[in-house]
Amino acid sequence: MATNKSPYCGNLIAGPVEPLIVPGLFQAGSTQAVKAGEILEFTGDTNSKWVPWDADEDITTGIAVAAEQIKDGDRAGYYPIIVPRPGDVFEFAIDTANNPSMGTALYYSDSQTVSESGSHIMGWVANWDHYPQYQGHLADDASGDRGTTIRNTSYVRMTFKISRSWWTILNWDGA
Repeated sequence: MATNKSPYCGNLIAGPVEPLIVPGLFQAGSTQAVKAGEILEFTGDTNSKWVPWDADEDITTGIAVAAEQIKDGDRAGYYPIIVPRPGDVFEFAIDTANNPSMGTALYYSDSQTVSESGSHIMGWVANWDHYPQYQGHLADDASGDRGTTIRNTSYVRMTFKISRSWWTILNWDGA
C-alpha cells in the first residue's frame, strides 16, 4: 500500500540542496490516485502523462517522483513532480530486508519499493549508513572491533539511472 512520504534526501555532488520540482501533467485523481513519493513513469498518451510506475520495464520515456498527493476525485492537470538529477539521492523501501553493498543495482518492485533483482536497472545503492563504522588501527587505537558485517536494512538510499530520468529526456544535462 502506497503511503505519502518525501523520499528526496539530497545530492551527492551538491549536498543538501532542494529537489528540482517542475509541473507534470496528470489525469483526474478518480482515475489514477497518486501518493507523494511514488516513482512515476511518463506515458505521453492522450489521457495522462505521469502515472505510478507499474512494471519491471525498460523506461526510456522518463522517470520522476511525485512531489505531492493527488487524491481520488482531483482534477486532471499539472501537479509538482521531482525530476532526478545527477547525484540526487532518494530513499525507498527495499522489497526484502537485506544488506546491499554500495553500488548494487536496484530494480522495480512497486511504485515506492525497489528490489535487488529484476530485468531493467532503475538505479544503484548510494549510502553507507548500514556499513560498520571505520575500523581503528589496532596499533594506535584500543577501541573495540567494529567488524566487517554490513547490517540488513529495510530502506535503501539510491540514485536513479540518469539516462531514464526526465532530466535527460529534456536534455537538461547539457547534451
